[in-house]
Amino acid sequence: MRGPRCRGFLGPPGAHVPAACPAVPSRPSVRPASLTSGLPPSAAPPPRAPGRQPPGATSASGEYCVSRRGRGGGRRKEEAALRRLRARTAGSVARKEKLQKCLAPLEQKLQEITCCKSSEEQKPSELKRLVESRRHQVLKEFEELHRRLDEEQQLLLSRLEEEEQDILQRLRENAARLGDRRRELAHLAAEVEGKCLQSGFEMLKDVKSTLEKCEKMKTMEVTSVSIQLEKNFSNFPRQYFALRKILKQLIADVTLDPETAHPNLVLSEDRKSVKFVETRLRDLPDTPRRFTFYPCVLATEGFTSGRHYWEVEVGDKTHWAVGVCRDSVSRKGELTPLPETGYWRVRLWNGDKYAATTTPFTPLHIKVKPKRVGIFLDYEAGTLSFYNVTDRSHIYTFTDTFTEKLWPLFYPGIRAGRKNAAPLTIRPPTDWE
Repeated sequence: MRGPRCRGFLGPPGAHVPAACPAVPSRPSVRPASLTSGLPPSAAPPPRAPGRQPPGATSASGEYCVSRRGRGGGRRKEEAALRRLRARTAGSVARKEKLQKCLAPLEQKLQEITCCKSSEEQKPSELKRLVESRRHQVLKEFEELHRRLDEEQQLLLSRLEEEEQDILQRLRENAARLGDRRRELAHLAAEVEGKCLQSGFEMLKDVKSTLEKCEKMKTMEVTSVSIQLEKNFSNFPRQYFALRKILKQLIADVTLDPETAHPNLVLSEDRKSVKFVETRLRDLPDTPRRFTFYPCVLATEGFTSGRHYWEVEVGDKTHWAVGVCRDSVSRKGELTPLPETGYWRVRLWNGDKYAATTTPFTPLHIKVKPKRVGIFLDYEAGTLSFYNVTDRSHIYTFTDTFTEKLWPLFYPGIRAGRKNAAPLTIRPPTDWE
């Protein structure tokens, strides 16, 4: 009879082992050290319970027998588990690297938001300052306007009173003349009635004189005095007349002075426009008033008081500067046109960079490119304001103390091909009606 086949654990320790299943010498676990050496504690094989043997083994004295198929299946399982573990480990490393890459942009965005939040929190106080500055400017402008309107009101009322007195005087004089005529007519009418009551001989006495008086009275003109007021007081509103008159008083008749023009500048015949040329003009006297380094030109008339307004057409030029300068500025050597040296200007360069030439320059963020610039000088107030006539917006206002004569200044910019070839032109102020 065949012996029984080895099928794992056959009995308790000390039991008989059939000859078909010889005893196997005691050996260590079949798990290679290289497969378990680097595993984390959680991946190590669990400890065996006391008194238990691995499946497929039998031993009477701690030894066991493992079939070849059992050993191969366990090893494959262990290797598969190890591969899965390594895949999980590699995946976690990749995800960690991705997370670390996401961290830097998040920190940068966090810093950006923090800076933006800090800036936004500071804006209310800045807004308050800007509003207060604009409120002060509005109040100041309207105070000046009220003052001028009061002056104009007093002038108009004075003229109205004078006109009233003149009309009343003419009415009194005419009434006196009409009274004299009325008495003369009444006396003549009584004389005619008396003649009619007389007898034939008495009636014919002096009748010729009476008839002549009657004929003369027929041609007597009866005049009346008109009480119609002047047109300025009746045909349109008072405020319109006053404001229009004030504005007309502010408009400066500006023309260019060829005696101050740089040798590379050419003026028009009417002296209202200036442009830059590459070749210097010859036979120009080098007078003390002429600019020889800075290519600009001044107006023929300067200002030592009052309020004055003029407009300059800049068109599509890419370089230009307009403003005023003191009478004592240097006109010969190299200069830096700043308020400290007697220049107050607004300029454009490179086609889109606007600035007020303060120290340092104040960049101007202009939404609509100006085709025409308005300049308003209030000498006593110490302000020089620039306006974008194209969209009727304020550009910039200098505030200073003026002590010398100020001259309107025009810099057409150097000729940059055809882009800046057009001239600067003084234009009559725009009528906003």
